[in-house]
Formats: sequence, structure tokens, C-alpha cells
Amino acid sequence: AVLEGSVRKAEGRLRIAAQLINVEDGCSLWSERYDRELKDIFAIQDEIARSIAATLKIALTPRESNALGKAPTTDLEAYDYYLRGRQFYYQYKNRSMEFALKLLARAIELDPTYVRAYAASADCYSFLFMHAGSKDSDRDQSDFMSRRALELDPDSAEAHASRGVACSLKHNYGEAESEFEKAIHLDPTLFEAFYFYARACFEQGKREKAIQLYEKSIEVNPQDYQAPLLVAQIYADQGEEDKAAASRR
Repeated sequence: AVLEGSVRKAEGRLRIAAQLINVEDGCSLWSERYDRELKDIFAIQDEIARSIAATLKIALTPRESNALGKAPTTDLEAYDYYLRGRQFYYQYKNRSMEFALKLLARAIELDPTYVRAYAASADCYSFLFMHAGSKDSDRDQSDFMSRRALELDPDSAEAHASRGVACSLKHNYGEAESEFEKAIHLDPTLFEAFYFYARACFEQGKREKAIQLYEKSIEVNPQDYQAPLLVAQIYADQGEEDKAAASRR
């Protein structure tokens, strides 16, 4: 099934249209429209997720049910800053990371308990350490932010994934793998957990496991361009050109 829809925002109100479509025949399985105040955004997200689960006859575990009903923050402005920060993070450019950090810092200022904002900040600092001069200050900030995220919420998949990256930067691979495994257990669709776990395995010479994890990261996020290139490079290094060519496609 595929979920599609639209979101419109105007003067503090949201108009959301969503429908779940059966990919086999194109028929609509469920549809709904919401015309609500912006402050209800998390309640709307919860309603949509539960409606989809019910339509697909998915039995939610107590942990999943609690997660759906748990708002990431009570401050909508902080939520907006977080989303914008993540958008710049996904540009994977040094200047974008620096701008993302400013937006995420504002989110944390507005909500000092915002777990995802701390985890996202850790990811930005990790990127800068890896791609902007390997500064100890960036690695230390990645360590601090990821620790803080876990302190605030030990059940956050994003926090465990960010912590895994921070540990791998210090070559604490045992701890890093443990954190990545926890992140995947909590959220089997979290791209960063698979992707950075794969990188950590590659750094240790665990190429077969790295391939498996890169391919899983491609499965959960087909739009990413990095993982296909990296797994193709591993195949090429091993002399498996056919598999390398297939991965690049």
C-alpha cells in the first residue's frame, strides 16, 4: 500500500488530505480529510497512523502504540526548526551542516528536552568531523549531543543511531555496533542506523556485513544515492564487476 496526500497551512490552521492506496489495483483503502488548528499537528499524525494500522489490520505492540501517542515536543516552533534543520542536514554539505546546527540550536533553546534535535545535532557534528577537517571539537560535540539525547530518552532510535556514529568516530566499534543494533530494534526503518552501521563495519574490514547493511539501507530509503555507490565500490574492489554495475543502477 502507498500513502499519499497533501498538507496546506494558513494562519494557524492545517488542511490535510490523506489516502491509502492498494498498489495492486489502484483502489483506495482509506481516505480522510482534516481541517484543524496547527497546535493539533501531533494528534493528527497519531490519528492517521492508527487509522492506517487499523485498515491494514496491523496489531501494534504496546511500545509502538505508546510511541504513536508520544509527541516529540510540545513546542510547535521548535518542531518547525527541527524539520528545517534536518532538511539542511540531508543536503550533505559543510555549509548546510553549519546552518542546520543553528536551526537545531534554536529548537533546543525552545525545548531543552527535545531528543530528536539533540540527535540531529550530533549527526551534524559527526558529518563535519568526517568531512571538514576531523576537528576534535566536532567529535566532542557529537559525543556530548548523542549522550544527552540518550539521557533524555533511552528508547529513542534516533538517539541510539547518533550515539553509534559518535562511538565509531572514536573507534569504539563494539559500543557503536551495540548502539546501532538497539536503534534498528527500535525502528527497523531508520536509514541512518543501517547506513552508518555499514560504514563502521567497512572501517573494520567486515565487508560482507557492510554489504548486507548497505543493501538494507537502500531498501529502507531507495532515494539515497550514497549507499549504492559505496556498496558498488566494495563489489568492485572484490572484482565483482557485475554486482558493482547492478548496484550503481
